[in-house]
Amino acid sequence: MFDIGFAELLIIGLVALLVLGPERLPKAARTVGYWGGRARGYMRQMTMELEREVQQAEIREQIEKTRKSLNQKISLDGDSPSPPSSAPSQRGEQDPKD
Repeated sequence: MFDIGFAELLIIGLVALLVLGPERLPKAARTVGYWGGRARGYMRQMTMELEREVQQAEIREQIEKTRKSLNQKISLDGDSPSPPSSAPSQRGEQDPKD
């Protein structure tokens, strides 16, 4: 995320030492570490939540695709002609039920 090398960290530390002084620097370093850890934890939590949402969306998409495929197969099966044994023939014969 940030491209900070050792030299940059050393300069930041020296400036902090000059500005805060040796008495307040340890407390400031602890505070920065604490908030950095909390921010890292928050980012980890958000990443996990986003990954979970993406997985749920993929599952919903797969379910929808399967549902459409099954509906299409059912509608194709329902449109098929009935077997010849149950339909009266076209040679003028009547259905035995009549």
